[in-house]
Amino acid sequence: MAAERTIFHVDIDAFFAAAERSANPDLIGKLLIIGGTGGRGVVACASYEVRPFGVRSAMPISRALRLCPNALVMSSSHGLYGKISKSFMAILRDYTPDVQVMSVDEAYMDMTGTEALYGPSEKAAQIIKNRVREELKLTVSIGIAPSRLIAKIASDERKPDGMFTVSPGDEAAYLAPMPVRKLPGIGPIAAEKLGRLGIHTLGQLAVFPEGPLRREMGNQSARLIERARGIDGSELASGGGAKSISAETTFHEDSSDRAFLEQTIKELAETVGRRLRRAGKHARSVSLKLRYHDFTTLTRHNTPQVSFDGDGRIHEIATALLDATLKQRNSPVRLIGVGVENLTEPAAQLSLLDSFVAEDSALSSTLDRIRDRFGDDSVSRGSS
Repeated sequence: MAAERTIFHVDIDAFFAAAERSANPDLIGKLLIIGGTGGRGVVACASYEVRPFGVRSAMPISRALRLCPNALVMSSSHGLYGKISKSFMAILRDYTPDVQVMSVDEAYMDMTGTEALYGPSEKAAQIIKNRVREELKLTVSIGIAPSRLIAKIASDERKPDGMFTVSPGDEAAYLAPMPVRKLPGIGPIAAEKLGRLGIHTLGQLAVFPEGPLRREMGNQSARLIERARGIDGSELASGGGAKSISAETTFHEDSSDRAFLEQTIKELAETVGRRLRRAGKHARSVSLKLRYHDFTTLTRHNTPQVSFDGDGRIHEIATALLDATLKQRNSPVRLIGVGVENLTEPAAQLSLLDSFVAEDSALSSTLDRIRDRFGDDSVSRGSS
């Protein structure tokens, strides 16, 4: 019988604000907001001192300052954050090679079988917390559980500077009293749908009949029930290299102009495609992100049968996702993003049925060479 897994989810507390304070101790204790300082700026990170005022990430800066007028707003220092993040991940890899980086400030660690080296899980977690504090002047919160799903939820249990363990077999009971929004992936729209069915807690979701749930939630219903019961067999993807490539843009003014949105998708698809080919990879999935005027964000994915690296294929799939998303909500858009995911090595050969994919790849690579020699604006596809 396989050993029970031990997964850590390690998350730096209020990372951007903490990073600024590590570089400038005079900021310690201040009402600090990190984010864009322009008229359309949003909060990238709210320090714990401003959160009692109602300030939260992704909130417009203008609203945040109405809630907390005495707050200090600082622009993001991406160079500083990248340097600290690199050191943070290096510390984690000192304790296990199985580290899956999720963002600049959070990662999963597979600590299964490390007890002989570092002692019980809580002791190992405390060692990691101490090192991060001593070397980077930051605090982290760590969730310990048999799976990624539960570890991520647990890391939020004692923030900031906390640690929480969910033992094997206790997953369902731990989740049961929580509101459905606690489950990663359930946003406000999904929560509203579940509420119409009388489902407000994860315990209620865990025992709800799949048939009625499917009529409201579609094909994801079985997976939702499974996750609400604490069942998650996903593995850590700890190999090196990027797992996705994306690009996005925020408009100066919110737009419902369909032609403008499609043109933006085409330009983003070319940017993403060029980065994908430079990485020497193919992708198996395309994602589209739309953020609306009220900051509601919808993300959609499509995974075709054949991997690809051409701009045309990315644009084609992203445009189809745009059609589907706007049918769900056709409102002014403030941000649009295109990404490719599930990166893989290029296929040795493509079937004759996939001639478009092969031709698109060849044309896109030719355009890359021309742009590399004569500049990004030297050539474009017809509709660009």
